[in-house]
Amino acid sequence: MTAEVQMRRTAAVLVILVFSYSTGFAQESTIRNFLRVNTDFCTAGQPDMEELSQLKDQGIRSVLNLRPQAEYDATEEEAGVEQLGMKYFNIPIVGGDVRDEQVDLFLRLGDDEANRPMFIHCASANRVGALWLVRRVLRDGWTMADAETEAAKVGLRSAGLKAFALGYIEAHQNR
Repeated sequence: MTAEVQMRRTAAVLVILVFSYSTGFAQESTIRNFLRVNTDFCTAGQPDMEELSQLKDQGIRSVLNLRPQAEYDATEEEAGVEQLGMKYFNIPIVGGDVRDEQVDLFLRLGDDEANRPMFIHCASANRVGALWLVRRVLRDGWTMADAETEAAKVGLRSAGLKAFALGYIEAHQNR
């Protein structure tokens, strides 16, 4: 790693820390697998309503739930998020049956600056990690190795979801 790359990474970490301190964004949370990945996105497993309220207090504008209705009745979550004045989105992803159009929608929602800062969750952050891997490579220009490392930190554990994400990236990388 060159000194310039190291300096850029250090500067990026400092910017995130200063932003977190000045805006009240906490890196620590009681939400399973919570990770503040940057100033625009945080990821985790399933939050409760108190935790969602805390995220609102920290400046989160929207919540993206990747859980299907058959796995989790999100009716209360959606109503609570909207009552808090945040946007609520649901892309019901079944782990073994992710579809390209779901990833396309995930990317579009994240691309819309009006939705940021955004909190993205599923049950454990496994699905979040897979989609985050796609975003880092296709939208943020990360190397595959760096994106895979971060996706694991986010919560990606499933070999099947990882294989899907890598296949999606390969099929869409040159578009």
